[in-house]
Amino acid sequence: MTPKHFLPYVAAMLAVGVLAPAAAHHSFAAVYDGSRTLTLDGKITQFHFVNPHALATVDVTDEKGGVQQWTVEFDGRLNLTNWGWSESTIAVGEHVKISGAPERTGAQRIFFAKLVRADGSELLRPASNRLNSVEEERRQRALQRTAPTDQK
Repeated sequence: MTPKHFLPYVAAMLAVGVLAPAAAHHSFAAVYDGSRTLTLDGKITQFHFVNPHALATVDVTDEKGGVQQWTVEFDGRLNLTNWGWSESTIAVGEHVKISGAPERTGAQRIFFAKLVRADGSELLRPASNRLNSVEEERRQRALQRTAPTDQK
């Protein structure tokens, strides 16, 4: 490969390597309707404490006695662990009321906001301060760049 053709090849490979993973991760707002909250009343049949997002399956009995299977998406394992969760935080067979933002397509899927156990205890999704931390770091770096330096 000649140097003339090498640079565009490398640029294309870098673009694919950088942009493909970014496109694979979905935006919350594109998938879920954050302006609405849906509450499910049912039994946990699965809980997968994994990345990139933990998942639970909840069997909900409708008014006609039929069972509908719902998926609940959570933050990833790392975030949940940082909040004190573990694989045993949500037990299979547990009866819960679980609330969250419904999927925009109408699919039987919500993004977790709150879980209420039969005994009344609650699990809540903590507000994330990661974005605020990132913005504060950027602000501090900008201030350092624009601050007058001591002249010796």
